[in-house]
Amino acid sequence: MYRFTGAIALLLTSTSVFAQDAQQQNTRETAADDTSRADIIVTGIRKSLADSLAVKRDSAQVVDAISAEDVGKFPDKNIGEALQRITGVQITRSGGEGQAITIRGADASLNRVEINGQSALSTSIAAAAGNGSNRAVDFRDLPAEFVSRLEVLKSATPDMTEGGLGGTVRIITRRPFDSKEGYLAGSAQGIYNELADKVDPKFAVIGSKLFAHDTIGVLLSGTYEERTIRYDQARTTGWRQVETTQPATPAAQNCLSGRNQARCVDLDGSGFGDFYPDIPRYITATEPTKRYALNGILEWRPSDDFRAYVEGTYTRSDTTSDDQYLQLSTTQSVANGGIDPTGVVIRDETAQTVTFVNSSNPGSGPSVNYRSVIGSLNRRTFNGILGAEWTTGKFKLSARGTYAASRVLNDEVDVTASVSGKDALPWITIDYNNPQNAPNIILPIDTTTTEGINTLSVEARPRLNKQRETGAKFDAEYKPDESGFLTSLKSGVELNQLVSSSRFQNAVYTLNGITGQTTLTRSGVTGTQVLATTTPAAQLAKIQDLLNTYGGMGDGSFFKTGDLGFSGIDRWWNLGDNLANAVGIPDPYTSISPLDTYKVRESTIAGYFQGSFNLDLGFDLSGVVGARLVHTRTVSSGSQSTDGVITPARYTGEYTVLLPSLNLRAEVIPRKLVVRATASDVLARPAPSQMAPNVRLDSVALTGSRGNPGLKPYRAWQYDLGFEYYLSRTNYVSVTAFRKDIKSFIDTQSQEEEIDGQVYTIRLPVNGTQHVTIQGFEAGAQLGLDFLPGLLSNLGVTANYTFNSDSGYEGKDYFTGGSLPFPGVSRNSYNASVFYDDGRFAIRGSYNWRSRYLINAVDRGNNPSFGESFGQFDASASYVINPHVSVFLEGVNLTDSTRIENANSIYRRNVIETYGRRVYFGVRAKL
Repeated sequence: MYRFTGAIALLLTSTSVFAQDAQQQNTRETAADDTSRADIIVTGIRKSLADSLAVKRDSAQVVDAISAEDVGKFPDKNIGEALQRITGVQITRSGGEGQAITIRGADASLNRVEINGQSALSTSIAAAAGNGSNRAVDFRDLPAEFVSRLEVLKSATPDMTEGGLGGTVRIITRRPFDSKEGYLAGSAQGIYNELADKVDPKFAVIGSKLFAHDTIGVLLSGTYEERTIRYDQARTTGWRQVETTQPATPAAQNCLSGRNQARCVDLDGSGFGDFYPDIPRYITATEPTKRYALNGILEWRPSDDFRAYVEGTYTRSDTTSDDQYLQLSTTQSVANGGIDPTGVVIRDETAQTVTFVNSSNPGSGPSVNYRSVIGSLNRRTFNGILGAEWTTGKFKLSARGTYAASRVLNDEVDVTASVSGKDALPWITIDYNNPQNAPNIILPIDTTTTEGINTLSVEARPRLNKQRETGAKFDAEYKPDESGFLTSLKSGVELNQLVSSSRFQNAVYTLNGITGQTTLTRSGVTGTQVLATTTPAAQLAKIQDLLNTYGGMGDGSFFKTGDLGFSGIDRWWNLGDNLANAVGIPDPYTSISPLDTYKVRESTIAGYFQGSFNLDLGFDLSGVVGARLVHTRTVSSGSQSTDGVITPARYTGEYTVLLPSLNLRAEVIPRKLVVRATASDVLARPAPSQMAPNVRLDSVALTGSRGNPGLKPYRAWQYDLGFEYYLSRTNYVSVTAFRKDIKSFIDTQSQEEEIDGQVYTIRLPVNGTQHVTIQGFEAGAQLGLDFLPGLLSNLGVTANYTFNSDSGYEGKDYFTGGSLPFPGVSRNSYNASVFYDDGRFAIRGSYNWRSRYLINAVDRGNNPSFGESFGQFDASASYVINPHVSVFLEGVNLTDSTRIENANSIYRRNVIETYGRRVYFGVRAKL
């Protein structure tokens, strides 16, 4: 750090001669500039750009911002989609909507998100066992209409709450004292989803007013939205190698466990086993969603020296799922996996066309599964703050108490009807020989009928995740006389307690037409309960009657947008709520899955001290230096299973860390050229699910596994060196080099532990020695082309580019041993926008693109999974009818881009997804 800052100081000092020569002339120009600018009022897009630029230029840290154009008028319809316009930020989507972000390659769970300075909690969830809570924040539910400004801080100061290893996202909502004039604003819009072919409504209203001689301010806002989320996927869940002989013993010498390529099917004779598709499937997802949000702020300012406030933000999202699957199982325990070698085409060690010949009896081997994922997904969040600030003389004191809560329930129900057995299903063919290398499923049965179905099951699998954080913060700042170089001394203390819990339950009814039985299995209960027994023929007749009475045909809209690469099956027999209710949805709440149910309590106390300074070195050098000391204690409670016997388990852990930081800002040419240099130590804590006990013990083998509440956080030293040149209040160019040295990664290791008087060899997550470096640079430009003649002077462009490189990541390709990039890092990404704004009519087109990136180092079938390069074009237009009313039209994904993932080869594609175009149209009004 010292060599880095010393080099920066030398660089800044070496510019002083140039700065002194330029400063006198530039001071005169700046004064003239400021005088002329005072008479210019910017509105619309240019106002948004000017406000964002002012935040960037004046900040002590490395920060990028996006500001609203007006009350309730944010540049994008989704906060996540807005953040992707910022350098170094990439987005992940769910059903085409911006869901989460990475910052400079750091995963969403390693970033901190705040709403008006308070923690935003996670509502991420999955139904499957082993998928508990984490820290990734979902941006879909907080409406953009509430937002005044978004900031992405890429360097830290000691007064910032820790947790943003990649960066900190600040969501800043509007406040009542932002405007002295009261107002009431609102919008009504329609949202058209091309794939759903449906228009949904959204309404927003926001009002603000000052009372009591402008000493009390009240702001209230609310939104209501209906959204038909619709997307289609053609997936191959994994790519696997296949054993040549069965039984595949001894395991240490076989293809899969022993990694013996000589025992793998190798039809091209390369000496390396071929990859074959595992669970190819089609999905049509229809997820109608209703979203509600409320925001309220009451603020009291009896004088310029004091303010007190209470505020709250509530969001609610209710989704009803109707996801229809046609999926295949291709595995069977026979020689060569039942592969017919005569028609196989191999490319890049991957089967492009393959037929699996079924030699298995019903209930085993290859199968066709009609599956419906129904039920509901309900998300709730609340953020509340009570605070005050008081300035007395040279001191500024502030205090706040906070409460945040999130609750998400995935009340999922799976209905599955299966065809199995060599008589009903003699073979399965999957053909990937098409332009998209997508799975073209070819079957000997008619998927538009119930032909061959011999089992039917209904599974209820609810998971409930809850998080609750209470906090208190006190800060004191002293501002000395202006004659000295110290401009501020600030210290404070912060306490937070986060409680995360997860509960998973499961129950399955099965109607088995092979055995004639009706059975019930439940999580936490050993064995399968037989509820009834009849003849197989009678059970098959019952299954067929239920399917034909309560099931139905799909609408044939599969992949009507996007590019699948072929024309094939576009509809299949659909299951759903009516069928699930007719069979009976089992009650899952009579027992829990004990090793997927836990509570983690995380208590932190932090104190900090920082000083701000300003020096005249022939140019203006300012900075913030200091450190933050944080102590964290974790208590986790859950269950221990010893040979299936469940007992309570409780573990604790704690650690203390010191986080120093330095931020330097040199204004080499006043109001024009700014040079920045930063160095800071940052952290991000592990996911609560990694700290849950979940103890599994085998008293015979004396082995086991558990979580680890003693995990320490990810740590990183990060550095920035940036140059920013401001041409005007709306125009600039910049380039920033950055480096992030990340350590304390979480690995899985084995260690001996004594439990209940017995020594076991336990596998558990621990902090490893891996050291990853991510470095690169960001370049950005924002230019209004007002020097052009006539109407062309209303044009403008914004653009940015980010380059990332990484080293030190220890993840390897399981099969080749080749190095892999750090997950989430795209080497190249860029955003470009062109706009026209004459004060009345405005139009903007934006293109966002990122290159290939690693998703998981080891995915299903042991291959790594990658997201392929992806770009999307969006556009918007608005027209101001009068000072109170405007209309707008906006389009998202106008290029109808198709999102693709693969297993380290374009011939092994895992996901091909389309979600079509979205169009927004409506009216805004402000009184």
